[in-house]
Amino acid sequence: MRKIILVFALILNVLYVQSQCQANFSYMQNGPTTIFTDLSTVSPSWSINYSVSWVWDFGDGNTSTLQNPTHTYSNGIYAPCLTVTYFDSTLINYCISIYCDSIFVGNGPSASWDCGPAGCFDPGTGLGQYTTLSSCQAACTVIPSWDCNPNTLGCSDPGTGLGQYSTLTACQAACSVAPSWDCGPWGCYDPGTGLGQYSTISSCQSVCSTGSGVLCDSMTAIGSQSQITMQVNNINTIIDYWITTAPDGTILGEDSMWNMHNVFNSNLSGIPYDTITTCITYVDSMFGSAYTCCVIWIWNPVSGTWAKMGGATSVDEINYERKLVRILDILGRETNSKKDAILFYLYDDGTIEKKYLE
Repeated sequence: MRKIILVFALILNVLYVQSQCQANFSYMQNGPTTIFTDLSTVSPSWSINYSVSWVWDFGDGNTSTLQNPTHTYSNGIYAPCLTVTYFDSTLINYCISIYCDSIFVGNGPSASWDCGPAGCFDPGTGLGQYTTLSSCQAACTVIPSWDCNPNTLGCSDPGTGLGQYSTLTACQAACSVAPSWDCGPWGCYDPGTGLGQYSTISSCQSVCSTGSGVLCDSMTAIGSQSQITMQVNNINTIIDYWITTAPDGTILGEDSMWNMHNVFNSNLSGIPYDTITTCITYVDSMFGSAYTCCVIWIWNPVSGTWAKMGGATSVDEINYERKLVRILDILGRETNSKKDAILFYLYDDGTIEKKYLE
């Protein structure tokens, strides 16, 4: 253990020493000749009694130990580096720092263009096939084509115009990819790879809902009023971010990169809230879109469960002689009945109704 502590302390000391000095330089060009000026610095708190040495690597195989050297290059692009070493002979301590920059010497290549899958581009070499952008654009037309990659990508357009099949239909007819399905925010879809999680669309649809709020629709909450575990039952998507808040804005729990979320529900006095809001953010792997949806939970003291706003937890809870207890807005704040707003009506039997009055 002592050895580990000593090694750790040595690492921290090296990192500290390296942060006390900084190599740096500027340069000025006069044709092929470049004049370098040392701008390196060292912290006075590190030492005021030291010697300095410089090692220049000009990036073309030549070096120098002068503080401010001059070097002549051939045409081209180079990456000169300066290594500066500060040495305190009294304390037997040193600090080393390295700084590199890039230098372009000579005339740049003339503009030229090549035609690629993404359209016309300048390769930066002066050797492109076309001397003007307009001539490239006139000739650069990539015809759609398809290649077959069974059980990997299915039929895909390589973007080069050189695919084996000239139409998608011809590719699909020849490309043997077993149908399969995955569940995404827009419902069940065939990824076209043969590697979907479900072998039939019916088995996918039995666990997959549609719409951007699909993961909130499948969110569940179990536990007591003060300690809750929430979970999203769609196992195909990892939740990027969870957050649960109280009506007064208190954060009751945060989690990331998981399908479960733990909430510790209490105010500063240790009293649990009876209304909380849980929001999740996730990215659909198929469409690359990010979604955020929220669920407002109400504690039902009769059943000892958390009820999701928007409907009764069971048919047995519906009571046609129920009494209205209170009205909440979409943020969980108590309010009065009003028009042009989404409101949630809470009744004494534990049921909740979502209403929009025009």
